[in-house]
Amino acid sequence: MPSETAVQRLAALLVDARRTGRKLASIENDLIPTAAMQADAVQMAVVDALGRIGGYKVLQIGEAEGAWGAILFSHVYAAPAATNYDLSPLKVEVEVAFRMAHDLPGKPDGSAYSTEEVHDAVGCAFVAFEILESRLAADPKPAPLLSRADAMGNWGLISGPAVTNWLPLMKSDLEVSLEIAGRSVVSQTGGHPSGLPHHALTWLANALAKAGHGLVAGQVVTTGAFGGGHLIAPGETAIASIEGLGSIRFTLNRS
Repeated sequence: MPSETAVQRLAALLVDARRTGRKLASIENDLIPTAAMQADAVQMAVVDALGRIGGYKVLQIGEAEGAWGAILFSHVYAAPAATNYDLSPLKVEVEVAFRMAHDLPGKPDGSAYSTEEVHDAVGCAFVAFEILESRLAADPKPAPLLSRADAMGNWGLISGPAVTNWLPLMKSDLEVSLEIAGRSVVSQTGGHPSGLPHHALTWLANALAKAGHGLVAGQVVTTGAFGGGHLIAPGETAIASIEGLGSIRFTLNRS
């Protein structure tokens, strides 16, 4: 089991990789997390070094245990957004995301939040771009918990227009499109990894509360990609739409 010192050492490597764009190709075995809580401790140490939490990405399939990644507050942008970045390649994913209107710190008696309680704490849904950048070398393929320690590859989030009456729009056959530099890369009906885009919210709220973090009003939660991640090159613009939630635009400028 990695020690607290190992957690801080791995976090320092990931912070340096974020700042320089250099991929971590070789990591000492004693730094690699062996449990989810260790990976999550690394994530939080990285956030502490770089700023504060702006939200989370989450993946949960069925009722299995899910996984989350931390999103930096400084990397949450409102669309139409444009940014300069050329340290390493970025990918975009089109997703449904949510913004919290109320805190979910955990109940005093330790009982779980119900789905209804979690939904009541959500202020709005919106179409989003999750921006991806792994700080880990692709070869050899990183261990899952190492990827989790790297915030599940999150770089940031672009938020689209807020839709407050969101729950009636959540269905498994949403029409979704994404184009990059005029090329259609996603055009599909449904295909969300969780089936329903809001499925993982309850698991996440309870997992974070149990870990002592808790969702906070204003934080965003993005819940999985339609059609996977797609490279975006400097100078290109991504445009996406999701049925009922509108459209979104993001430009990666040339430096």
